[in-house]
Amino acid sequence: MASTDYRRVVAGIGADGRSCVVSDTGAQALGLGSMTIAQMWTGRLDARADSAASIEASTGPFRFEQLAEPAYAFMVAEYGPGLGRDDPGMHFTDTADHFHVVSGEVVLVLEAEEVVLRAGDSGVCRGVVHGWRNDGAVAAKVVTFVLPSTRAGQAGT
Repeated sequence: MASTDYRRVVAGIGADGRSCVVSDTGAQALGLGSMTIAQMWTGRLDARADSAASIEASTGPFRFEQLAEPAYAFMVAEYGPGLGRDDPGMHFTDTADHFHVVSGEVVLVLEAEEVVLRAGDSGVCRGVVHGWRNDGAVAAKVVTFVLPSTRAGQAGT
């Protein structure tokens, strides 16, 4: 199986203090025989997930308040056509949002710029102001993994 390049977009804080794209590069997959692995992002954690927690405690419905709690979340979001056209829902949380576009395309709206993400693209919003818009005619499906994080630093971080 041949290795493939995957697109990785990273949002951070620019020199002007506004959220922007700080990296838009490929992440090359490592070929391991009939399997490939592309590491999209990694980082240290100060805690471990509770694999002994009950299913009920781990599968409740999404709540916006959970983004301010010391917890992580693994989610699938579907953005309908036209979502965010009038208001992309700009917001900030102290989280590192890891996402992968499964189908369709969405626009990641940042303070300084916007970037179109298509099926197969991945990215990380590193504790920055951002929102989402779907300019397409079909729904976009995005898998997201959100972790509590420290605040983003200046340019290149």
